[in-house]
Formats: sequence, structure tokens, C-alpha cells
Amino acid sequence: MRSIRRGIKSFWRHPVGNLIVVLLLFVCLAFSLSMLVVKLAADTQVEDIKESVGNYSEVRVSSEYILEVFEQELDKGARQRMREARSMNEEEEIEDRAKFLLPEEIADTFARQEHILTFDKIQNAGIIITNAENSELAPLAQYATDTELARQGIEGLNRQTLGNLFVFEGNTDGSSASDFLNGSKKLIEGSFFTYEDYLKKNRVALVEKNMAEDNELGIEDTVEAVIVGGGRSNRTMEIEIIGIYETIEAERESSSILDYNPAGNKLFAPLSVVQELNGTPGYVELGSYYFDNVDSTTALKSAFRQEIADGNRYEFISDYADYEKISEPLEKVGKTSMIGLIGALGACALIILLAMAIIIGGRTRELGVLKAIGATGRQVIVQYAAEVICICLVSVILATGATALISQGLGNWLLSGSQQEEVVEEDEEAREYTGSYLADRKLYKEGGLYSVAVEEEDSVNLNVIYQGDLLLYGILILFGISLLGMAVPVIWITRLRPARVLSME
Repeated sequence: MRSIRRGIKSFWRHPVGNLIVVLLLFVCLAFSLSMLVVKLAADTQVEDIKESVGNYSEVRVSSEYILEVFEQELDKGARQRMREARSMNEEEEIEDRAKFLLPEEIADTFARQEHILTFDKIQNAGIIITNAENSELAPLAQYATDTELARQGIEGLNRQTLGNLFVFEGNTDGSSASDFLNGSKKLIEGSFFTYEDYLKKNRVALVEKNMAEDNELGIEDTVEAVIVGGGRSNRTMEIEIIGIYETIEAERESSSILDYNPAGNKLFAPLSVVQELNGTPGYVELGSYYFDNVDSTTALKSAFRQEIADGNRYEFISDYADYEKISEPLEKVGKTSMIGLIGALGACALIILLAMAIIIGGRTRELGVLKAIGATGRQVIVQYAAEVICICLVSVILATGATALISQGLGNWLLSGSQQEEVVEEDEEAREYTGSYLADRKLYKEGGLYSVAVEEEDSVNLNVIYQGDLLLYGILILFGISLLGMAVPVIWITRLRPARVLSME
């Protein structure tokens, strides 16, 4: 205890020299602790992001396969296509309508992968409703000719039926449809259809508010939908309205007839009902899957290639690009802060070594006297160890307080630099964008084919939380620097000979 007291007194007896060391250590430690806090915050946020972004995927017919089929159809010529269409039986007609759809059993098979948490099956279809008018398409009918409609790829339509065309979106549970999950649409009256409705093929639907008002439709009213491929009898299906929704976000404008629907004139119905209306039983447009973590993406891609792919006919896509967009700036911040942490700790080590070398070198006589009057090497080492700890402790306390003030600003500065690099890279990618529809098919979770996704914030925020763990890290750093600082006294004292020191005076 006497040696420790002498060490503390020695710390106070040399205020100028020790203050300089404390200030130098304070600057380096404040920077190193701030870098440590920023890295911990970035790593924590990346792990949180992994569980909410990048864990979505779809299985559907590939763009490459669709283009191949289009090219094959163009090579046949109009007469050959018409001849083949007239010669088709009922099964061949269904297969032709479903050539760009995914067999439902494939969607179900992929859902059994161990990483899949929830899944849904989706199909969109353009359907004629005889007792309702699409107020958004009807004005186009007076300008559109049958040739123009054919050029847009809408089969079986003419100017008389264009105003009665609606989009039906089918899935297994109304409340889980992407438009309702992402907030672009909201149910304002009635109720959603359920999974039970899907299983029992209950003929129910949700309609858009403007459509309901324009056509004087309400809950429990019915619409007459024409079944695709219904033959000359023009079979229809009576569908009951059980819910009315409104569109929250304005939808995109487009010159393409396929991209209509600015007010949200879309009906949501059980998948089994839409399959029947579209004449494609057993087929879906895509399988939609949420899995446990972005780290499972590679395993799911491998399983898809082995069990589902069928050459290039089907494709597996995910929102991994969204994960990269959000996480990459944070990962860059984490790497940069780690480099800064290592550099700052290296500076701390150098400062304490040089400082102790100067301090011990200037107290050679004091050391000689202590050993001459009977102090053991261990007692002298303990004395200087106490002084080193005092220097480091004051520096760490000051640095810990400063870290709480500067770490958030430092993190924001590092993040802004990373985001500027991202913007430059995105601009370069934008110049290469082809603009084709097939190259820009939206993920279903972003709003599907006939909707617009709710825009996400382009900027990523780094939330630096001043955690209690920082105190533990500060103690570890204090312990490490103190041990390093004691290396000089230990070496110096063990080699010191009192008689030689005194004889030099």
C-alpha cells in the first residue's frame, strides 16, 4: 500500500508532465472510443436489417424465357398462330394461357424449404365486368382502335369492352396482399377475404372506393365477371363485394394501356377465384416467400437451382439489392471505424511508451535512491504502476465523456461519405438502364404489376447508442494501455544498479 500511495503522490507532484500525457492520451482515446461506438452501432444495425430486408424472394417465369417465347411466336407468323389457336382443345388452351405462369405445385414445393417462414401465391388477370364501368379506362375507348389495342397486346378487347376491363389480383389472404402491407391501399369498409375463402373458392372481392361510388356499388352488392375461355356461352361469375378500400399513394401515369389504373381500380379476390376467372386452374403468377435471414439467400438459391429452375424457364429473385443498398454504407462505416480504432489505439500505445520512457529517464536518481535505501524492485514497479494507472484512468474518464458528445457526429460524417460514393455508383448504373418492361418487373412486395410501391427513404441513418458496454471496453483499454505503459519501468528498474546511479552524481 505504501508503494501505491507513493505512486499517487508522484502523479500529483509532476502535474505539468503528466497533464501533457493525459491530454495526448485523451485525444487519442476519445477518437478510438468514438470509432468503437460507431462500429458497434453500425454492426448492430446491419444485423437488425438482415431480419427485415433482404429476406424476401419470389419464384416466377423468367424474363429470358418470356422473350424466347415471344420470338418464337413472331417467327411463326399471324396465319400460323391463328391456325394453331383454332385447333387447340380445352387443355391446350389452358396450357397456352398459362405459358407465362408458374405451376402452383412448384410454388408449394419451394415453400417447404427449411428457411421459409411464410409464403403466398399470386395471380393477376385482366377481367371484363359486365355491370360496371372502369371510369379510368372508359375515356380511352373513344380514342383507341382495335388495331391499337392489339398492338398493346390485349387480346379479345375492342372499344366497347375496354371500359369494362378491370384487374383482378388473387392471393390466399386479402390482408396479406402487398398493397395493404406496404400501405399504398387501406381497407375502409367491410372486411378482408380469408384463407378459408381461398380454400372454399368463395366468390368474394374487395373493390376500390372510386369504382364503387361511380358504379353505385356497396357491401353485399355483386358484380358479373366474364370467365376467360368461357366459350360462346360467355359464362360469367357472380362475385359479392365484401370490402371497399382506398388508394393512399397516387399511382404512376403511363402511356401504355397496361399501365392504367391511376385511381386504383383493382379488385382483390381469393386466388382460387381469380384462377377460375382467368381460366388457369393450378397456375399462379408467382410464389412470394419471406425467409428467416438474408444470410439464407445463398442456400435458397442453391435449392432453387437443384429442384425448381428447369433450365432458364423459372427464376429466383430476391430483395437482396435493397439489403445491399441499405447495409453497404453501414458496412463501410464499420470498416472505416475499425481502421480508425486500430490507428488510434496504436497512437495511444506509442504515446504511453514514449511518455514513460521520458518520465523514467528523468527520474533515474530517484530510482537509485529508492533501491539504495532498501526498496525492492517489486515495490518500485508497483509505485510506477500506480502512477501509470492514474494517468490512464484520468484520460479514459475524460475520453468516455467526450465520446458521448462526438460519436454521433463522427458517425454521421463517416456515413455521409459512404452515401456520396453510393450516389455516384447509382448514377453510373442509371446510364446503363435499358428501360424495358421485362428488365424492370417489380417485386410483388413492392406493389406488384399494376401498382406503385411506397417509396422508401434513400438515406440511411446511423443511430449511435451510448451503451453501458462502452464502460467495459473503456476498462479493457485502460488495462491494456496500463500494462503496456508499465513495460518501460519494469525493464528499466530490473536493469538499474543503485551504486552506479549514485556514483554518477
